Order: sequence, then C-alpha cells, then structure tokens
Amino acid sequence: MKTTNKIFKRATLMLAALLMVAQLPAVAQPTSAETLWERGNTLYAAGDYNGALAVYDSIQKEGWASAKLFYNMGNAYFKGGQLGEAILHYHKAQKLAPADDDVAYNLAYANSFVKDKIEVVPEFFLKVWLSKVGNLMSSNAWAVCSLVALALTLIAGLVYVLGAKRSVRKGGFVVGIVCGVLTLVMVAFGGAERRDVLDCSEAVVVSSAAAVKSSPDRTSKDIFILHEGTTVKVLDTFGAWNEIRIADGNEGWIASSAIRVVD
Repeated sequence: MKTTNKIFKRATLMLAALLMVAQLPAVAQPTSAETLWERGNTLYAAGDYNGALAVYDSIQKEGWASAKLFYNMGNAYFKGGQLGEAILHYHKAQKLAPADDDVAYNLAYANSFVKDKIEVVPEFFLKVWLSKVGNLMSSNAWAVCSLVALALTLIAGLVYVLGAKRSVRKGGFVVGIVCGVLTLVMVAFGGAERRDVLDCSEAVVVSSAAAVKSSPDRTSKDIFILHEGTTVKVLDTFGAWNEIRIADGNEGWIASSAIRVVD
C-alpha cells in the first residue's frame, strides 16, 4: 500500500511539473523570413547588393511582402545601377505605404536620374488634394477609423433615442450626423486606397531604351523612345505588346518585355 502511495505521489508530482512547463511562455524562435531578412540586410551593409537582392527575392518567394522589403530592394537595385528596377520597387513600396517619407524621397531622387524629362499634365487641384489626404493612411487604417466612427454613430444614435433630456438627445443627434458623415468619408478614402493597391495599370520601363510604336507591330512607325526608369500607364494589352500613356498624355505601343508592371 505504501509503495502504491509513493508511486501515486511521484506520478502526481511529475504531472504537476509537466503542467508548469506547459504553462511557461515559449521562447520565440526566429522565422525563416526573419532570418533571411537579417542576412539580406547584412549583405546590403557589406556592399553585396546582388547577394542582398537574391535573399530579398527568396523572402518574396516565401509569400512575404511589405513596404520595407520593397524599399530595401529598391535601394539595393539603385546601388547596383539598375535604375528601372529600383524605381519599380520604390513604387511597390509606396503602394503599401503611401505616406512613407523615406520611400517618397528615394523615389523622387531615383527619378531625377531618368533620362526622359516628361512634362506632366496638371491635374485638377481638388483631385490632387483628395489624393494627398487619402495617402495619409493605408486602406486598412482607413477601415479601422471608419469602424470607430461607425461605432460612435451608433452610440450617438442610442443617446438620441434613449436620452432623458432634450439637450442630451439633441447632442446625440448632432454627434451622430457628424460621425455618420465621417464614416462615409473614411470608407470612400479607404476604398480609393484599396483600388490603388490593387491597380496594376502602372508600369516602369526596365530596358535601357525602348521604342514606342504607332501599332503593336515591330514594323510599325516609331513615335518616340523611352528610357530606363520612366513610369507609364498601361491602357491595353495585345499579344507581346502593351498600349501605354506617358505623363504628358502621349500614347503608343511598347514591347511587354521592356516594361514591368507595378503589381
């Protein structure tokens, strides 16, 4: 009987020990992507830009994508003398982080090296202003803010319906209207930002020089020449050709191999 009690006590102590171990916080192990990220940054700091790009690309192939990753890839491409790829990846970073000042600065700096100095057609000032306001936050951030505004709208509605005093109900009504309008505005900004992220009509010339033709045919007339790094808008696709528009409004057809879409 004593032997049985000893075995029971030992088993109880072992079970308690196992439960305590199970409750201990697990030590966070670096993921494969984090390890690759550190390795890529180390190679970049050492001046091995091609090596860093190979590592960053392997992170992408694992299904990871972020503004920081594309920003670092843009920097590595720029340091490695690949202007088109650098601008392409700065655009990718800006899609995910439209309000990031570092991305905007490096993109503008890289664009200063582009040979094609195209005069931009001015946009309506209200459209520009709305675009700047929308770029203050990502689509996810706008979505969160709209949910908060919606919650405040509902609370204000309850105050209006259940308020004991007229002044309280009046205040709830005013707050509800304001928060309701803000909800709609934030939803609109979030939707616009989301469309920009999903839009794949923007592209960058990655060839050193590419002829823009009057039709999707190698024998057609050359309209003008574009150089590496120039940003274009893709209008249509026909076989191995893309119809594009440049910033000054001119249009034409360019070989698909000469450009990379900002996806």
